[in-house]
This record gives sequence, structure tokens and C-alpha cells, in this order.
Amino acid sequence: MSMDIQKREMKNGLVVATEAMPHLRSVSLGVWIKCGSRFEDAKNRGISHFIEHLLFKGTRKRSAARIAEAIDSVGGQLNAFTEKEYVGFYAKVLDEHLPVAFDLVSDIVLNPMFPPIEIRRERNVIYEEINMVEDNPQELILDLFTESFWKDHPLGRPISGTKESVAQIARSDVRKFFKSHYNAGNIIVAVAGNIRHREAYGLAERHFSHLKAGAAADPVAPPKIHPSRLVRHKAHLEQTHICLGTVSPPITSEERYCVHLLSNILGGGVSSRLFQNIRERRGLVYSIYSMLNLYRDAGSLVVYAGTAPEKAPVVVQLILKEFRSLRENLVSSQELKRAKEYVKGSVLLSLESSSSRMTHLAQQLIYYGRFYRLEDILNGVDRVTARDIRRLANKMFDNDTLALTALSSRDLNAAAIHM
Repeated sequence: MSMDIQKREMKNGLVVATEAMPHLRSVSLGVWIKCGSRFEDAKNRGISHFIEHLLFKGTRKRSAARIAEAIDSVGGQLNAFTEKEYVGFYAKVLDEHLPVAFDLVSDIVLNPMFPPIEIRRERNVIYEEINMVEDNPQELILDLFTESFWKDHPLGRPISGTKESVAQIARSDVRKFFKSHYNAGNIIVAVAGNIRHREAYGLAERHFSHLKAGAAADPVAPPKIHPSRLVRHKAHLEQTHICLGTVSPPITSEERYCVHLLSNILGGGVSSRLFQNIRERRGLVYSIYSMLNLYRDAGSLVVYAGTAPEKAPVVVQLILKEFRSLRENLVSSQELKRAKEYVKGSVLLSLESSSSRMTHLAQQLIYYGRFYRLEDILNGVDRVTARDIRRLANKMFDNDTLALTALSSRDLNAAAIHM
């Protein structure tokens, strides 16, 4: 899978990355701001996410309704998201409508009005979004684990903030944060699809060259881990929800390929050890899996399981048993090969659309400042050995770094769940 990628930097410091995919009819445009919830102070928690919502509520030349009409008139898609280390605004349209996408997305990102009435309305929308997480135990337990594991650090806080923090965000706070972070030095424009590089760069220059240079946002220091045990009571739950996690190499680490393979072997699919040994052979859970939360200078590996309250201690012990096995024994050549094929297949399948390739461009620049060829990524996966995985498992699955969070309607004693 060849990649025809170009990168140019404007005089104001804004970076434009483009990838030509002439076999498609679509094109995806993304404007990425390198400041997610990690860059918030404790007093304005949730402001990045709040601003993301508000940018769709009207600009100097378009109302919220006209924004919706503009994208519908070309049969396109328009959306946005907030993560902990960046915010993204994107549009996907037919190739012939790329100028429309640039005009619309740049208008949203550069010319918001932040109408007071919309701030009041959207605050309530975010309250409901927070309520939705509270009503979903699988999402809530992950937030609780992260808040406890990276206590008092922005990476540990929920992206949406809390109802209390969102209630305190004033229009003046929104305008100040927007002005400080939405500048050329903090923005990447990424375009992928059936494009000509020169045309895409020309459109970017037309819409963004007047933007003030500014500077890239400075992230706070890496978080310190707090390997504690926490049980939260929540009424009307049939299951006890468990997160058992530990520290992981960050996304920029040379061990990133190894940790993806380790996570896959542990709990990445239906052939994984957790799924086979705890669900299939013992029938103790319906859902069990491992996940990675990787950032520029920090990371965690977390195992989630949902089980009957009386079985929770047994499930925790079985998860710990799998941790010990990865520390003590080399994975088999067959298991390692299967994990490598799974990870490589996931990478290849994830890059088949213009939107995924646009995302890939931006994330590569955000975290590495360069583009890795697809062959480099696949070769990086192939180079990992069974000894590499055991060595990393010994670093990660240390009792001093393990943390447990449980959510249950029953009274559980955290100290009784041995680790």
C-alpha cells in the first residue's frame, strides 16, 4: 500500500499534510488543534470539549442552521471530537466539493461568535452527556479508574469535565481559551483522498494564511501513577464492573509495537488469553478485554471485566494469573504470529478510507513530527520477539504499579480483593 504524502509549512507556522489517493472519489479534510483536555487548568476542566461543541453554533457569516445546510447541500459529513491531547474538526465530501469543505471547516474553526444563548443551551447538552456516562457502567468504570490512577493530573480527568466545572465556565473563559490555543503554531491541516497536493495546499493557504502565528501549547509534566484500590457503590447494577490496570510505555516509545502485541495476546480478541480462559473455559464473564491508553509521555494498560458480584475476587485472581504467566513464560511462536497478523491486519484495514488516512497523517505529525511508511510500521511489528514481550511484561505487571477499581451495587471490601 503506497503512500503519496507531502508536507508544507506556512509562513505563520501552520502545517499542512496531504495524501493523494486517486483511486477514491472522496476527500477528507481535518483541522487538528494540538490542545485537548490535558492543557486545561483545574478551574476550567471541560472547556476544550465545550468549545468544540460551541464552534458549530454560529460564525460571523453562518448560523448553526446554515452550517448544517452547507454540508447537507453537498451530501457530506461534518463532525468534531475532543481527546486529551488534541481536538479535531473534519469534513468528508466528494472530491469536487473540497473547496466547500475548506470554506466551511475554516469558518467554523476561525470565526466563532459564541452566542450567549447557545452557551447556555450547550451547557445543558453537556450535562446530559455527563449523565449518559454516569448511566453506562462500562464507560463510568474507565473514567473512575483513570481518575484514580492519574490522580490530580489533567490526563486523569474526564474530557467532558464535571457538571460543577462546566457550570463555572463563562463566555469570557471560552473566548480567552480559544484565543490562546487556536493559533497557527498549534494547528495541523490534514487532507487525504482524490486530491492534487498543490490544490489542497492552495486552499489551506487561502483560508489559514492570515491566522496569527502563536505557539504550540505546552503540556504539563507527565502524571505520577497512584496504584490504589477503589470500590464505588452504585445502585441497581446486576454486575460488578472491574478495571485492573498498570503503567504502559507511551505512544512515542520504541516499545509501542511490543505493547500492542502484549495487549492483543492478553485481551485483544476472542482468541486472547483473558477471553478464552475466563469467559470460554470458566463462564465467569460475558465481556472481558484489555485496552491501551497511550499519550506522548504516559500510558496505561487496563483490563475490563463485568461479572457477578460474588465472582469478582475470583475474576481478579484469574486476571493476575495471566499477568504472571506473561512475566514468567515466553509466548509461543504460534501465539505471537497470530497476534502479529491481527495487529498488522488492523493497521491495514484502518487505512482503507480517506478519513482514516487523514487521521493517520495528523496523528503522525502530532506525536512523531514525521511520517512513518506503512512498511516501517509493519516491520516494527514483525521485529518484536517473545523475549521482548516477556521483558516488557516484567516491567509492566509489577505489583507496585497495579491498580484496581470496581463498581458494584453490593458492598465490596477493596482490601479483600487480593492483588
